[in-house]
Amino acid sequence: MDPSDLAAVPVAKDQREQPWATLGVDYEQRVVARLAREKTVLRPAHGDDGLLERNATAFLKGLGSADYAGQVNLRPRTQPEFMRGADIKLRRSFADLVRREVRSTGLHFTVIDIKATRAARAFHKTQVAFYVLLLRAMLAELGVVGTVEATGEIWRIPDDGDAEGDACAIETFALNPYLRLVEDFCQTMLPTIASKTVAPGRDDTFFHVYFKCEQCAYLPHCINAVSPARPARSRDVSAVAGLSHEAKRTLLSIGVGTVAGLAELGPGVGRIDGAGWSLSRRAEQLVSRARALRDDSVQPGPEPHSFLMPPRAEAAIYLVADNDPVDDTLVALGYRFVDASGVREHIEVLPSADRRAEADALVSVFGQLIRDLEAIDAHNEAVGNPSDPASLYAHIFLYETTEALALQNAVKRHLEDPRVRAGLLHMVRLFPPDEVVPEPEFRGMQHMPATALRSVVEQLLSLPVTVSYDLRQVSAALHRAGLITQAYLPAPAFERPFSSLLALDVSRNLREGRGKGPDADAIRADVSARLATTQTISDWLRAEHQRRVLAGESPMLRLNKQPFRLQATFNPLDAGDLDVLRAFELLENRSGLLGTMIQLARPTRVRRDAGRAIGPMRLLNVSEKGRYAYLLFAIPREAEDSDFSPGGFGLILSDGEPDLVLEPRLWSSIGCDLMDPWSQDAPNLVRLRMFRPTFNGPVFQEVKRRAGQDGWWLDQSFVDFNSSKADAFLTFLGAQVQP
Repeated sequence: MDPSDLAAVPVAKDQREQPWATLGVDYEQRVVARLAREKTVLRPAHGDDGLLERNATAFLKGLGSADYAGQVNLRPRTQPEFMRGADIKLRRSFADLVRREVRSTGLHFTVIDIKATRAARAFHKTQVAFYVLLLRAMLAELGVVGTVEATGEIWRIPDDGDAEGDACAIETFALNPYLRLVEDFCQTMLPTIASKTVAPGRDDTFFHVYFKCEQCAYLPHCINAVSPARPARSRDVSAVAGLSHEAKRTLLSIGVGTVAGLAELGPGVGRIDGAGWSLSRRAEQLVSRARALRDDSVQPGPEPHSFLMPPRAEAAIYLVADNDPVDDTLVALGYRFVDASGVREHIEVLPSADRRAEADALVSVFGQLIRDLEAIDAHNEAVGNPSDPASLYAHIFLYETTEALALQNAVKRHLEDPRVRAGLLHMVRLFPPDEVVPEPEFRGMQHMPATALRSVVEQLLSLPVTVSYDLRQVSAALHRAGLITQAYLPAPAFERPFSSLLALDVSRNLREGRGKGPDADAIRADVSARLATTQTISDWLRAEHQRRVLAGESPMLRLNKQPFRLQATFNPLDAGDLDVLRAFELLENRSGLLGTMIQLARPTRVRRDAGRAIGPMRLLNVSEKGRYAYLLFAIPREAEDSDFSPGGFGLILSDGEPDLVLEPRLWSSIGCDLMDPWSQDAPNLVRLRMFRPTFNGPVFQEVKRRAGQDGWWLDQSFVDFNSSKADAFLTFLGAQVQP
């Protein structure tokens, strides 16, 4: 639509300068300027909006000596064939760079896009494919006999560089999949989109408001449709957290386009004809969330309990981590320690992308974390009895798993720093080795060291929020319901529609010294507010758990940890090279086990919907022949698309009881193999085999008694064949170097 048409509707548009867009333009200009010092590059004159048409035409015809042309307007005079059928007009499309090579076979062109990003995403490659189709059309229109290469290129920020420089990493990719994607879209979807009416008081376009809309200039127009100010009967169904594009299309096809409309449906909506993967597997949760929005109330979620969080934490550790995706470094790192003595906070704000400063921040914060854990370990060692009420339980909390990934990647960037390595080796001590595990109290789940609160809240509650990633919305909903005493209320500069992590423009304004955004002190205050609110939600969840237990209700938090102890058999301060290697191997093993345990701690329905479990299954037949027992099951339709395949390792068969599934030492007692289906088997049949001693063992026979005929679940456990071999090899090496 032309700007005048948009203004007549009107369609609200964010006209502000976007720092991320400015950054991209500046980075592109520096990269091209560097290229121009090494190659002949045809560039627009200063002040020109793109390369002059006559210069671009000459370049495409093979005239002149330039190797590259920048900002080439790829707009044919006639509608390209791949866009026929859509009533639209092409606007100018500027390719960042086109490379021209003169070979014996003629002219060869490569389309290049320059991105101030760390990775070439699918939508970057799709953009290049669109340019390639336009370039082909232009060459045909000009009568140029030339070849557009079958590969495209994305020039991006180097892994070890930053957006302030002029260096770039080059990613080459095959164009064919993306060309087919663009052609299919233009021929099937684009005519439908172009036929929609947008006029005063009317907008027939299909839209879906979710977190990826944050950088769209038209978000102010669309977000009005999901505004809490709208009544539920006119509030667009996009307001329901977790709803996908696919699910919204399905709902619209049956005449459901509002929050109230979805709230009035039952979970059976997931079984309607045409219901896709998302809607069929998340119907119950989506309907529950729609009802919470309709009633503006906090309601019980789809699960009555969670195995991701412990009910006790006399020593609670809270972390906040903000990452700048452009520099790929932390911007802020916050630490909050809470115990009976009070609250301590330590917050680091990094105004530059200096890697040494990031390492210093990691050492400062995690050094304090290690000291606090060592003090708790010393206290519990002095108590001497895990069942003594004086023992202390410790746990780490973050709000969002994205923050854990940011911390993990930050540590990876500094493994060459001995201070960071020593701190990382301390983390190994969070996972006691098998030989020192106390019997019989230990369960594998008892040593999950950290919890992402968002996952717990999503399991236990349905909230009147449009996105649960946003601590602001979640805490405000809990506060309105009178469940917590304070909500996170960010200053206007920190408020985002879909998240509470620092926005890109905040970090860029800080690091580029523009003086337009919050300074380091303001960022520090915002991090502190998020830490405090995360603690408030954590405290309320534990208090609510205790209230339910005292009222005789089912316990809500089921992660039954033991009082905190560090592993005593490994001393990272006195570690030789082989000890370090052994520790890294142990850490990798424990990290893999922890990841599996976190998945197994999720409800059976969630595991099934993610393709990591099959169930509930109905046992049809059992036969014992030779070394094996063979079991035949019927599975529900929604479990037919699991990720399991015959020959896979680590499958366990149970009744889904968490105390069994979350016990690694019992996995061998319920282990089984998935067999190839017989030729006449229907898609809903699954065949398993199990060693007869395992099948007839006391553990599995008790499972068989509990599960009966209809309560069976197949899960993926953790298997590690390498750690024991690596440990044996390192032990052998250690024996060889002894004096």
